[in-house]
Amino acid sequence: MPEIYCRPDGETVPINPNETVLDALLRANIDHTHVCGGHANCSTCRIMVLDGIEHCTLPSGPELALAKKLDFPFHIRLACQTKVSQGKVEIRRMVLDRDDIGLVDQQLAHQGTGAKKNVALLVAGIRGEAEFDEVNFPFDVVYVISRYFNRLHQVVSKFGGTLNNFLGNRAIATFGVEENEDSARQAIWAALEMQTAMGELNHFLHTLSYQPLQLTIGVHFGPVVLVPVDPTRPEFVSPFGEAVNVATLIEAANKNAGTSLLVSGDAHQQVKDAVTTQRTGRLARTGGDLTLVEITAITGEPPFVNSIVSQATAPGLSLGQRVTAFMNRFKK
Repeated sequence: MPEIYCRPDGETVPINPNETVLDALLRANIDHTHVCGGHANCSTCRIMVLDGIEHCTLPSGPELALAKKLDFPFHIRLACQTKVSQGKVEIRRMVLDRDDIGLVDQQLAHQGTGAKKNVALLVAGIRGEAEFDEVNFPFDVVYVISRYFNRLHQVVSKFGGTLNNFLGNRAIATFGVEENEDSARQAIWAALEMQTAMGELNHFLHTLSYQPLQLTIGVHFGPVVLVPVDPTRPEFVSPFGEAVNVATLIEAANKNAGTSLLVSGDAHQQVKDAVTTQRTGRLARTGGDLTLVEITAITGEPPFVNSIVSQATAPGLSLGQRVTAFMNRFKK
């Protein structure tokens, strides 16, 4: 008779070829979650097949539909729809308690479990006086940094990006969370516009007797895992993976190189026919050297995504222009 070895319970369960994995687990007094009663109307009975997937039956129609909706890899199956024809199959139960059930509910509501995608990552760092936070009053720090992040958000949003993480003086934006072959171009357009915006901000700060800020940006194109990190906003995802570390290293390399915008060779490859470059170099790192390219300009039509929103909040517009822009938004 076929058998299932079930983790994390550490139990071997015999299974009849005509019964589902869910039925076999329940018969063995393993309290496997199945909120919908085992009818493929939810995914709480999901299991990960660690070994022996060739002995499992093919997914049913309802299971295929749910797997497509949630972007399951091939080895994530529904226990209520999966049978074992022969041999031994090793599985891991994936929904073990109420917290897990809550996560599954969020995934179903937003049609996703997190995914691995190639995206463009933009890391922006600001530097000012060596002791910027010490020589200015707290109000000054809050005021200056708030204006910076407000402008950063406007630019990133305009070009279809999302600000995902903030760490000290650095911000990370992701482009291409949705299917998008233009993400590297969007990120580089955003980087160049950030530089222009920083010049405008520094001019404004100068009129108020503040010291100027220095902006350095690194852009990389590569694979990340997009993970929902906020239970109150499951649609908000954050990138995880080596590509994030690479983008951060590229931004930091600007300081020694005396540059303000460096991109990786992978990002440059996506836009090489449209950009003006100055210098090319190599950055030594564990896991292989990085090719770095300094970009100073890009040609073509700007890949705006949210231009109306950006126009409505741009600091250079008059009150009348802002009202008109907002009205245009509501007409869309």
